[in-house]
Amino acid sequence: MQERRTVIRDILSIYVPAFFLNIGMSIVSPILPTYARSFDVSYTVATIAISIYATGRLAADLPVGFLGDRIGRRPVMLVGIAIIAVGAFLCSFANNFWELVFYRLLQGVGSAMWQTMRQTMLQDILKPEERGRILGYFQAFTLIGSSAGPSIGGIVADTWGIRAPFIAYSLGSLVCFVLSFVLISESKNTHASHGKEKHESEGFSWPIMKRLLMNAGFITACFATMANALQRQGTRNTLIPLYGDTVLKLNATDVGFALSLATFANLFITIPTGYALDRLGRKAVLVPSLALTSIMAWVFTLTGDFTQLALACIFLGFSQGIGGQAPLTMASDSTMDLPHGISMGLFRVFTDIGFIIGPIMVGAIIDLYGMTAAFYSMAAVTFASMVFVQVFAHETLPKKKK
Repeated sequence: MQERRTVIRDILSIYVPAFFLNIGMSIVSPILPTYARSFDVSYTVATIAISIYATGRLAADLPVGFLGDRIGRRPVMLVGIAIIAVGAFLCSFANNFWELVFYRLLQGVGSAMWQTMRQTMLQDILKPEERGRILGYFQAFTLIGSSAGPSIGGIVADTWGIRAPFIAYSLGSLVCFVLSFVLISESKNTHASHGKEKHESEGFSWPIMKRLLMNAGFITACFATMANALQRQGTRNTLIPLYGDTVLKLNATDVGFALSLATFANLFITIPTGYALDRLGRKAVLVPSLALTSIMAWVFTLTGDFTQLALACIFLGFSQGIGGQAPLTMASDSTMDLPHGISMGLFRVFTDIGFIIGPIMVGAIIDLYGMTAAFYSMAAVTFASMVFVQVFAHETLPKKKK
């Protein structure tokens, strides 16, 4: 009974910190481009302050995974949160653009430490038969924090100035640090009963990396999460705003409202998806979600006004909400007998690659072939991912014993 209570405490101690940290991360999103431009740089240069965050995360994902396997999840997570808090505070006092970029890079590294270790800890303490629904609740807390942040950030900036949201970001991270320090226990050895091999203290190992890359369930989950990240950043956060502005001639409020509907649809479907993953199976949920996401990327080319765009965003939110949880669940199932830190670090690498190349890919295709071609390309990438999962993945949800 005590062990069960400890697991519940571990889960809840990650939920609440995730809520505060994601509020902080999204608080600066409304003002970051404007703040970067305030240093008298071009629009193109200003975007470096945004993309450098993902670059720092990508560079740190694998080293963080190895470090978590060697010294433990908790210390790496706590240091990551501290780096985020300090980086946010320093951003508010940046004297020039490149100083801001450096602090954002530090935050990206801290985010990798937090993101990778939180996923590793969840893999450590969750049983396969409960993984889907628990990750569903976790994703819900994350989305609520991310949804609330931009509105709070706008109010803070209007009230106290454009640098103030970074102070709020730092304070939110500080709350996250205190809660994590008090409530989170080390989970590195929690999963020994799941049959995991004792390789975590050995550091980098080519045989382990080879096993991960040859693991059909894991690698298909990695490609699926990369396709989802590419869709989210390429279609949802880049292509749809551009399409609404230049083709449909909508104002920023209308486009923002349509994207908010996608977020709410994502949030609405998150918890039911978790239960579906545990009842129907990971592959059974992932393949249809990728198919629907591919179709919706094509449907956007048929929209001609705000109402149609909003409806398309709702269905896109549903499909991405379903598809966003399944890859992590499948990857966790497939690596129970392998070091969890490096497994989640490599999984995060694929996710961050999608986040980075999505906007770049969309921009290049628009410049060369136009906006419709960009939607078709996003649809094709997701469809290819669906076929890959259908052909090569096996169901990773353990069969119930009769």
